[in-house]
Amino acid sequence: MKVLKLNIFQETACYKKPFAFKAWETYPLPPYSTVKGMFHKILKEEKEFIPMRISIQGDYENKFVNYQSMYFFKGKENTKMPLNIHLLYNVSLIIHVDAEEEVLNNIVKGLKNSDEYLSLGRREDIVRIDGVKFINVNEIDINKLGKIKGIEKPIYIPINQLPEEVNGINYRLNWKYNIVNDLRQWEKIDVKYVEEGEMIYNDNYLEDEEGDIVYFNTTLIS
Repeated sequence: MKVLKLNIFQETACYKKPFAFKAWETYPLPPYSTVKGMFHKILKEEKEFIPMRISIQGDYENKFVNYQSMYFFKGKENTKMPLNIHLLYNVSLIIHVDAEEEVLNNIVKGLKNSDEYLSLGRREDIVRIDGVKFINVNEIDINKLGKIKGIEKPIYIPINQLPEEVNGINYRLNWKYNIVNDLRQWEKIDVKYVEEGEMIYNDNYLEDEEGDIVYFNTTLIS
């Protein structure tokens, strides 16, 4: 299977959790919906969903809290309140995307010909693309491999693909939405955020030709 692989760097990023208002808490990695939104922006298609599937992994150097004042308007009056924004510092991401060949080619063209900067998270969380390439991904039979496989970078693994004895932090991540009665209804994916050092003992897994493990958010392009 040939997919597109992106290496991304962000000096700071806040991948805001839903319903976090008094403090903007951040996910440790961007959720699927955020990454999907970036690809749709590259493709200049922000209304219709383009079938694809995504694998997200990476790490950051540190986390800190930034203080800001938020202003609220009630009629003719306005008020402000302090807001703590949790920020990740020096974020390095590896993103694999699987889609129709034409879609992947258009992502590459869009990156080369973009007339504005990309962001991931908040508008000010600017993305630097350090690498983009087509790469082969293969299924690894761990029994034939003859050894266990270690998770080398924190990664989202959907619960229905989680290897035995692998532990992590539970999240329900937004993926795509439908409009029902003028409101967005999100399709969510249950995942584990698995940190480096966890081991795969008995389950097959996907790996690209550079040795990076891959766990797509869905088993089929959807």
